[in-house]
Amino acid sequence: MKLNQECTLLQNELRKFAQQVILEKVDELDEACSLPFDNIKQLAEMGILGATIPEDMGGAALDTMSSVVSLEEISKVCASTALIIAVHNAFFAYPILKFGNEKMKKKYLPKAALGEIVGGFADCSTNEVKVKKQGNDFILNGTNPFVLNAQANGPIVAFLPTSQENEGFSAFVLDNDIPGIKRKGNANIIGLKSAGIGELVFENCAVSQNALISAENQGEAILAEVQNLGRIFVSGIALGIAQGAIDNAIKYAKERVQFEQAIINFGMVREKIADAITRIEATRLLTYDAAMKRDANENFSQAASMAKYYAGQSAVEITTQSIQIYGGYGYMKDYPVERYFRDAQVINVLCSTPVDEKENIAKETIG
Repeated sequence: MKLNQECTLLQNELRKFAQQVILEKVDELDEACSLPFDNIKQLAEMGILGATIPEDMGGAALDTMSSVVSLEEISKVCASTALIIAVHNAFFAYPILKFGNEKMKKKYLPKAALGEIVGGFADCSTNEVKVKKQGNDFILNGTNPFVLNAQANGPIVAFLPTSQENEGFSAFVLDNDIPGIKRKGNANIIGLKSAGIGELVFENCAVSQNALISAENQGEAILAEVQNLGRIFVSGIALGIAQGAIDNAIKYAKERVQFEQAIINFGMVREKIADAITRIEATRLLTYDAAMKRDANENFSQAASMAKYYAGQSAVEITTQSIQIYGGYGYMKDYPVERYFRDAQVINVLCSTPVDEKENIAKETIG
């Protein structure tokens, strides 16, 4: 599957940036659970934070394929940086662009395109929040312990239960300065530790009806659209993780000598490499196919679920086998493969689970 010239140029530019800039501090940031603010600032200057935002609002208006290739290249070095970008574009900017009113778009999207704000996302599946209607306001109490880009300190698109039966939910944009919201870091996560995943705590937080994206109790339709795009973006991240892990494992196998020869010559190592490269190519084809379908305005829901399901499974398997190539050294923080392994574990709980993907694949197939 050949990329067009524009996409190839972007791929080469981001590959160079990842290797020359991001790589230098990736392990340090992971260890400290610190957001890569310098990386994000430079990527904003390159237009990557405005990937889903139209040019008339200051964005780059990249197609889906270009966005996926960008995330893939960045994830080969730092999946946390890639996730921040994916969440900002797919889970924050896109729902505002697609469903928000003009006032909301003008308020958030130009700043988001320039990286002046980095948006976050709070899914309803991890909510422990109670919502009470009081006049034109919604009063929030409780917590959401798994909020993406929480520590970026920007506005957050949050899906919250708003029907009395808690069966319906709505999408809101929660500004950083609303009274009654507290943010907490989460250093206990095992992977994507510098992606700014954190917790929101609500204490009698009054949210205006003006913060609603679209109408009350319309969150299900909005979330479905967001998740379909998110699945493709997360697949691109998983693809980069898998490729980065096996690339490092191959490099190590060429340098590691046992029994007077490099272990790259051992049949068992070569078998693991062959399996990994085959899985990566299949993942790439599934992911690119989903991106191409979306860019062609075709129904891409099933393709996105297939890509996300297979990419998540493959990332876990390939990073595990990459550790096996390293042997005991693979479990040490001296080598990057253990970070790839940890990051891969999170993929299967981002956006949706493998069970969700299989259900959607079956649903689309059966009709």
